[in-house]
Amino acid sequence: MSDNRSEEKVIIIGNSPSILLQEYGELIDSYDVVIRVNRCVTKGFEKYIGKKIDIWATTHTYNYPLTSVDFVPENYSEIKYLWKRTPNVELKLPEDFPKVKKFIMYKNKYFNKHYEYLLEEFDIKKHEPDTGLLTILTSLKFYKDVTIHGFTFYTEQEEHSVTGYYRESEVDEDGKHPEDKLWKRQIDTGFGSIDEGKKKQELLKELINNGLDRNMISISESRIKGYKIKESVPVKILNEDELGEMNL
Repeated sequence: MSDNRSEEKVIIIGNSPSILLQEYGELIDSYDVVIRVNRCVTKGFEKYIGKKIDIWATTHTYNYPLTSVDFVPENYSEIKYLWKRTPNVELKLPEDFPKVKKFIMYKNKYFNKHYEYLLEEFDIKKHEPDTGLLTILTSLKFYKDVTIHGFTFYTEQEEHSVTGYYRESEVDEDGKHPEDKLWKRQIDTGFGSIDEGKKKQELLKELINNGLDRNMISISESRIKGYKIKESVPVKILNEDELGEMNL
């Protein structure tokens, strides 16, 4: 089976507070391809996460009650590819947003055929996988050399539930952030819970230690008859502490 995936060095940047523990900005921007997820604020955080963006992977283009302009990356003119979470969400983009190629990450035949078994093995199917996990799995379709940074999957929750690295810079005088109510609603439904986050961390450990190929051992031949998942070298991670308990 031929493998036409790119040899470019790719890094995927999440939104976890762990990003602020290291000043990796220059390193991140040195990668051939930089992928950022959802509301990926870079202004004021360049020394930690750089500012380059080649691919934007997003759930949508709004985040109630934030405006659509606030959600789209500041330097959206640099974006070359747009990875959209699902096919049924309309993205509201600025008029001068570049005409780029788009790819649907979830609820399509490719994802179901290649990755459904992963969600089942790690018991993640109760709730839909978050955009960050979808982005990591999607990257393995297009690239061989993938590094991740900033993915703790909400395991560092505090009284305001899920938080992003940019939260403290945007809180109001009462210490509240516009996203807090949104995330609490997500947590209450079970999405983004600490338990779910730990399951996703375990899945990441498997990808980092063994890549995709070893996961096939526990899949019956009847489940994979007619197609073969491309083996991948292990995914890399800049901060291994993100795979365990982090006191942030």
